[in-house]
Amino acid sequence: MTGAGPLSIEELVPCFEPESDLERAVVAQPELLRGLAWGRPRFGHPEARVGLHVAAIIGRIGDYPELRADLRFIALVHDSFKYAVRPAERWSRNNDHAALARRFAERFIGDERVLCAIELHDELFWIWHNGGDDVEPVLERVPDVELYFRFVELDATSEGKDPSLLWWVRHAIARTGRWMPPPLLPEEVEESAQEVIYIETFATVPEEQESVALAAGDLARAGEKELEARAEVLRSEDGLRVLIVWRWSGAASPRLIREGGVVRQALEQHQPLLQAEAKEAHVFRSA
Repeated sequence: MTGAGPLSIEELVPCFEPESDLERAVVAQPELLRGLAWGRPRFGHPEARVGLHVAAIIGRIGDYPELRADLRFIALVHDSFKYAVRPAERWSRNNDHAALARRFAERFIGDERVLCAIELHDELFWIWHNGGDDVEPVLERVPDVELYFRFVELDATSEGKDPSLLWWVRHAIARTGRWMPPPLLPEEVEESAQEVIYIETFATVPEEQESVALAAGDLARAGEKELEARAEVLRSEDGLRVLIVWRWSGAASPRLIREGGVVRQALEQHQPLLQAEAKEAHVFRSA
């Protein structure tokens, strides 16, 4: 679907129910509804319509005492102005969906924590996508790093997103000395019986591969109970890779979020893991 139609917020964002006067005010705005209705299947967004992406994120927000309302507001607004971007024109703040989303949000709130998270929500993706590794300049602009990271985490675990981004982000933030609290999830998460294989890869050098593999083994053992999964650690013969292979039955996104607490603890406890490069991660299902 492209452009706005006569759809209501309940149709655009399935299962959405406003939890505050702020949410009721925002979802009554025609330009927001138009943005939620916009979209077609594309890389990173197989769900097509922005509103379906928003629904998926909101459905995975845990009961964070201080962050829940802010995460919901960010989710509603963050991608809802992609329809206003003019693809034939060069980038500018007047032709950037995140900057336009922030401008819209400023009509309703003045909280710089939330506004920065909306404006900068894709910045870590672009650093990773372009082969960079320095996230400090972005984090220095963010008043609330946990709020920012939690939204990046929710966005990055949406269907169609490359989990390599989240694997890299967790390591990049840990290297700055910022340690996020364990993630939360809603009490009820819809599961499926389909088997999932999730593979995470560390890039190593031969002389450090063994220490990375041993530390990865500790991560895997801790994660098996937490994630209700089976884990195996593999080493490449050339000494350049260590893999953690997870297997579970059920949905991928909830476990990718839950794994954040396991990874955080392992990175804090094992210097070899922190120093190794978080190369890539992929979810596989049976053909």
